[in-house]
Formats: sequence, structure tokens, C-alpha cells
Amino acid sequence: MISGGPGPRGLLLALAGAHPSGGGPRTAAFVSGFLSRVLLDPPSEALNALLGRRPDPPLAHDGLGARVEAVARLYREAEPVGLAKEWTRLFVGPRAAPCRPWHDTWECEGPPRLRGPKHASMLGYWSRAGLEPVHVETEPADHAGLVLALFSALATRAAGGDDVRRLLEDLWAAHVASWMPRFAATLESEARVPALKAAGELLVEAVS
Repeated sequence: MISGGPGPRGLLLALAGAHPSGGGPRTAAFVSGFLSRVLLDPPSEALNALLGRRPDPPLAHDGLGARVEAVARLYREAEPVGLAKEWTRLFVGPRAAPCRPWHDTWECEGPPRLRGPKHASMLGYWSRAGLEPVHVETEPADHAGLVLALFSALATRAAGGDDVRRLLEDLWAAHVASWMPRFAATLESEARVPALKAAGELLVEAVS
């Protein structure tokens, strides 16, 4: 799939770039971190517990907070085997998966491939942030979950008063705006279980 022009600015980016006193950067950090775990981690009891943690104080953006709680609740209520099978169907395999979570597979000619130029670019962004992606030996750095994990880490710094706006904006332009809204819409339409469909809806709102 070939990307079009620049995508929307994005709700998460707007929140991350807001003044820390309003709670926007902290909200952006929490929501992007939540979505990162949903996309990276197969369903499990441990993930259910992690997703069920509520932010204290509550998120500044009430609508996002309600959506986060809805996804966490649907994860807890889902039939475990069916949820795990659907997560695998949606996300595992660069060619067969309907919601391939790697940026490179959305912007390449020919069959989808991993560890291409978007993977290399994302490694550069992690380096600029002075960090290293988890699972770096097994998971390409342009995985949507890892993009959101880095965004979450930077938004956390912004919440603490660090001036990382330029890096956040560069990351968004290079690795979110061009493909993640389409990925999110595909997840929302393809998911066959409520928990993952709700996660797709949350991601659509977050990156649009």
C-alpha cells in the first residue's frame, strides 16, 4: 500500500503539545501507552491487569478516558481464547494479517516486507530520544505499538516540562500521520470481537 499526502494533525499530538498544567501531555502519554500495549502484547491476564489501571488524577480529556475504560472492560469480559485468536489473526504475519502493524508494510512496492526504511528511520527516532525500543531483537522498530511507545515516553517528558515538541512533531509526521489513521480504520472495520473493535475506535480518535 502506498501512502498519500500528510495525514491529520492528530488529537494525541495536540494534547502532547499543550501546556503541562492543563494535563494534556499526561493524557497523551497515558493513552498512547495504553494503545501501545494493546497492539504489542497478546491478550493475557497480566495485560488485563495492566490495562485496568486507572490514571490518578483522571485524564484531562474526558472522552478519551471513557474510551480507555471501555476497552479495558471489554478486554476483561472477553472470552480469552477467542480474543487471543482474533488478536493473532489481525496482527501476526506481514502478508496474511489484515491489520499489519508495521509501517514498512503499508508503504512499499510489491509484497509486504519487514525491516525496511521505516524500521531504520524509527531506530533513528529512538536514538534521538536517547532510548532503545523493547523487543528490538525480535520486533521491527516501526511496529505501531513501538511508535506509540516512543510517543508515550516523549509525552511523559513533556508532562514533566521538557521541551520535546519538535521531536514529537517530527515523529508524528514521519511515522503516524502518513499511515496510522488508515491502520486504525482498518482495525476498527476488521475486528470481529468487541474489545479489539473498541481499541480500533480509540486509535481512530487518538490519531485523527
